[in-house]
Amino acid sequence: MDHLAQACERIASYNSRLRKVAILADYFRTLADPDLERAVRFLCCGPIQSEDRKFSVGGATLRDAALLATGIDPKIYAICYRDVGDTGETVGLLLHGKTQNEPISLAEAELAYARLYKMRRQQDKVEVLGEILRRHRPITLKYFLKVITGNLRIGLLSKQVEEAIAEATGAELDHVRAASNACGDLPCVALAARNGTLLELEARLFHPMEFMLAKPLDNVADLADPTEWYVEDKYDGFRSQIHVDQGRVVIFTRGMEEVTASFPELVEAFRHLPRAAVLDGEILAWQDGRALSFNVLQQRIARKKITPELMAEVPVAFVAYDLAYLDGAMQIDRPLEARRAAMVDLLSAQGHPLYIAPQWRAESAEHIEQSFLDARGRGNEGLVLKRAGSAYEPAKRSGTWLKVKRPYATLDVVITAAEQGSGRRAIWLSDYTFGVRDADRFLNVGKAYSGLTDQEIRELTRILRAATTDRFGRVALVKPEVVIEVAFDGIQKSSRHKGGYALRFPRIIRWRRDKTPAEADSIDRVRELYEASMARPA
Repeated sequence: MDHLAQACERIASYNSRLRKVAILADYFRTLADPDLERAVRFLCCGPIQSEDRKFSVGGATLRDAALLATGIDPKIYAICYRDVGDTGETVGLLLHGKTQNEPISLAEAELAYARLYKMRRQQDKVEVLGEILRRHRPITLKYFLKVITGNLRIGLLSKQVEEAIAEATGAELDHVRAASNACGDLPCVALAARNGTLLELEARLFHPMEFMLAKPLDNVADLADPTEWYVEDKYDGFRSQIHVDQGRVVIFTRGMEEVTASFPELVEAFRHLPRAAVLDGEILAWQDGRALSFNVLQQRIARKKITPELMAEVPVAFVAYDLAYLDGAMQIDRPLEARRAAMVDLLSAQGHPLYIAPQWRAESAEHIEQSFLDARGRGNEGLVLKRAGSAYEPAKRSGTWLKVKRPYATLDVVITAAEQGSGRRAIWLSDYTFGVRDADRFLNVGKAYSGLTDQEIRELTRILRAATTDRFGRVALVKPEVVIEVAFDGIQKSSRHKGGYALRFPRIIRWRRDKTPAEADSIDRVRELYEASMARPA
């Protein structure tokens, strides 16, 4: 574990992706097989491997263990955490000069994690963690805790770990990634890559697989040959992946979270599917043979308890648009047409609530543009274009899928609060809560953290700190002085915001230096947009 921590520190010190991968590959080469599996698990998968229940050690437990080990005042700890923005970083810094500096191996760290996993009482976890924190080296403990929190914050993604595995073992990177996606066990893949048995790993179900991604197409006229593309509606729903085998059904989101319990009617429908499969598609609020607004579906997603009354009030359907796995074999390398034919054969006899996305061949750029307008008229977001003969490429935006999608609208809003970012943005105010005008006040309707350059964020940090009226931990309340333009994909009702509405997927278009807060959009405009989104297409 000490050597893993040292490697992580070196990785964190470089911005270059290639340099990070090289450092990790060099480290992997030094490890025996069991430690290679442990290191990859700690880097990408968490403290332990278990399907029974989650590893549960929360932030309060980590804080209390740090206080126990250091004897530091809780208020000082809170100030340090606010400035650093990461539990592992905070504890690692506070432990300097206060530990026995004993080494700890990967195997010993694994045993410590297993010991914590078996405990149910928080106080027991605090005492065991306190003991661990008193014994080992601060730099190692920093990463020991980061593995628990699930965020190393060293600029290392799982894709780069796959690259390092390939570089360290001499395996083909495409083979490493395909095996990882198919079996869902990167530590096992690392060992197979070293032993030359990657192609022997079997695909398995009931772990989230990577989704194919579509590249934005801003102008349909940019397509070199429109007739080389198939066209489908882009639905305004909940993109999902359905795993089915012998009556067992599991549903994953694009964020790799399991949401099976939220859609019992889909589980029941898929339970009777006669063949093992993984389907990619969209869960939609559905009524009278058509999709409803995402705002309707949101009423369903937000509920923890799914009652028969709720299922009747917000019925759902699944619209399938691709097939990743069938009868023991991955389908992703097969041409689009072959996957489509197999999917139609699998689902065509099923009926409500299981549907197949309509698909047609593009005839011209004008035909695609009209199809886009027709899709919007049906209440859908836009179009997805799929190149004829293309494979299903997990986690890639290679351009063989294109999305024709335009923002629902843009608004000029005013920053009302700013929060320190994380990682390299931990010292900047980079996450902005914003509001719209309501007479002489501003009502919050969202939060955004993407779209500005680092230079703009640094400049805004200085301005917003000067405009701060109060602080709550890492969040600064500020005078409503800065106007930004945000684009978004829709509006939904929200009890979390004073304005009563929340923008969906807001992103900053630009900093409106040319506008004053008095020129920002109003809550009436937000209400108009929401009511228009709820109106069903004719």
